Amino acid sequence: MKKCDMKPKAVGTRNGWLDRKLAKSKFRKGFEEELQKLAIGEQLARLRQEAGLPQAQVARLTGTSASAISRYENAESDRYELRTLQKIVGACGGRLEISLEPGPKRHQAA
Repeated sequence: MKKCDMKPKAVGTRNGWLDRKLAKSKFRKGFEEELQKLAIGEQLARLRQEAGLPQAQVARLTGTSASAISRYENAESDRYELRTLQKIVGACGGRLEISLEPGPKRHQAA
Protein backbone atom coordinates (compact mmCIF):
# COMPACT_ATOMS: atom_id res chain seq x y z
CA MET A 1 0.00 0.00 0.00
CA LYS A 2 1.34 3.41 -0.97
CA LYS A 3 1.52 6.19 1.62
CA CYS A 4 -0.36 9.38 0.77
CA ASP A 5 1.98 12.36 0.41
CA MET A 6 -0.70 15.03 0.76
CA LYS A 7 -0.23 17.42 3.66
CA PRO A 8 -3.27 18.92 5.40
CA LYS A 9 -3.77 22.65 4.86
CA ALA A 10 -3.33 24.77 7.94
CA VAL A 11 -6.52 26.37 9.15
CA GLY A 12 -6.35 30.12 9.55
CA THR A 13 -3.41 30.70 7.23
CA ARG A 14 -3.42 33.82 5.12
CA ASN A 15 -4.37 31.82 2.04
CA GLY A 16 -6.80 29.55 3.85
CA TRP A 17 -10.39 28.71 3.05
CA LEU A 18 -11.85 31.39 5.31
CA ASP A 19 -9.69 34.11 3.82
CA ARG A 20 -10.83 33.14 0.32
CA LYS A 21 -14.48 33.13 1.40
CA LEU A 22 -14.15 36.48 3.22
CA ALA A 23 -12.81 38.02 0.02
CA LYS A 24 -16.36 37.70 -1.38
CA SER A 25 -18.42 40.65 -0.14
CA LYS A 26 -21.70 38.74 0.12
CA PHE A 27 -20.13 36.01 2.26
CA ARG A 28 -18.23 38.58 4.37
CA LYS A 29 -21.42 40.54 5.07
CA GLY A 30 -23.29 37.43 6.24
CA PHE A 31 -20.29 36.28 8.27
CA GLU A 32 -20.01 39.64 10.03
CA GLU A 33 -23.75 39.68 10.81
CA GLU A 34 -23.56 36.21 12.36
CA LEU A 35 -20.47 37.20 14.32
CA GLN A 36 -22.32 40.21 15.75
CA LYS A 37 -25.27 38.03 16.78
CA LEU A 38 -22.92 35.59 18.49
CA ALA A 39 -21.17 38.42 20.31
CA ILE A 40 -24.46 39.86 21.58
CA GLY A 41 -25.68 36.45 22.72
CA GLU A 42 -22.42 35.66 24.48
CA GLN A 43 -22.45 39.00 26.30
CA LEU A 44 -26.05 38.52 27.42
CA ALA A 45 -25.33 35.02 28.73
CA ARG A 46 -22.20 36.19 30.56
CA LEU A 47 -24.01 39.17 32.11
CA ARG A 48 -26.86 36.94 33.32
CA GLN A 49 -24.46 34.31 34.71
CA GLU A 50 -22.37 36.94 36.51
CA ALA A 51 -25.59 38.24 38.07
CA GLY A 52 -26.30 34.69 39.26
CA LEU A 53 -29.69 34.55 37.55
CA PRO A 54 -31.26 31.61 35.72
CA GLN A 55 -32.95 32.29 32.39
CA ALA A 56 -36.37 31.68 33.96
CA GLN A 57 -35.85 34.45 36.51
CA VAL A 58 -34.66 36.92 33.87
CA ALA A 59 -37.73 36.00 31.84
CA ARG A 60 -40.03 36.76 34.80
CA LEU A 61 -38.27 40.07 35.44
CA THR A 62 -38.58 41.12 31.81
CA GLY A 63 -42.09 39.83 31.13
CA THR A 64 -41.02 37.31 28.51
CA SER A 65 -40.39 33.57 28.32
CA ALA A 66 -37.26 31.61 29.23
CA SER A 67 -37.18 30.33 25.65
CA ALA A 68 -37.02 33.95 24.40
CA ILE A 69 -34.06 34.62 26.71
CA SER A 70 -32.41 31.46 25.40
CA ARG A 71 -32.94 32.56 21.78
CA TYR A 72 -31.30 35.91 22.51
CA GLU A 73 -28.35 34.25 24.25
CA ASN A 74 -27.86 31.62 21.56
CA ALA A 75 -28.09 34.01 18.60
CA GLU A 76 -31.16 32.20 17.27
CA SER A 77 -33.02 35.45 16.75
CA ASP A 78 -32.84 37.18 13.38
CA ARG A 79 -33.34 40.55 15.00
CA TYR A 80 -32.89 42.02 18.41
CA GLU A 81 -35.39 44.51 19.75
CA LEU A 82 -33.80 47.41 21.59
CA ARG A 83 -36.50 47.49 24.27
CA THR A 84 -36.09 43.77 24.98
CA LEU A 85 -32.30 44.09 25.14
CA GLN A 86 -32.68 46.98 27.60
CA LYS A 87 -35.01 44.91 29.79
CA ILE A 88 -32.72 41.87 29.81
CA VAL A 89 -29.60 43.90 30.55
CA GLY A 90 -31.42 45.90 33.24
CA ALA A 91 -32.77 42.76 34.90
CA CYS A 92 -29.17 41.53 35.16
CA GLY A 93 -28.00 44.81 36.67
CA GLY A 94 -26.12 45.91 33.59
CA ARG A 95 -26.09 48.91 31.30
CA LEU A 96 -26.66 48.71 27.55
CA GLU A 97 -24.39 50.75 25.31
CA ILE A 98 -24.68 50.88 21.53
CA SER A 99 -21.79 52.07 19.42
CA LEU A 100 -22.16 53.18 15.81
CA GLU A 101 -18.99 53.50 13.79
CA PRO A 102 -18.48 54.74 10.25
CA GLY A 103 -17.52 52.18 7.67
CA PRO A 104 -15.41 52.62 4.59
CA LYS A 105 -16.49 55.50 2.38
CA ARG A 106 -18.43 54.26 -0.60
CA HIS A 107 -19.58 57.51 -2.24
CA GLN A 108 -18.15 60.95 -2.30
CA ALA A 109 -20.36 63.99 -1.94
CA ALA A 110 -20.92 65.97 -5.15
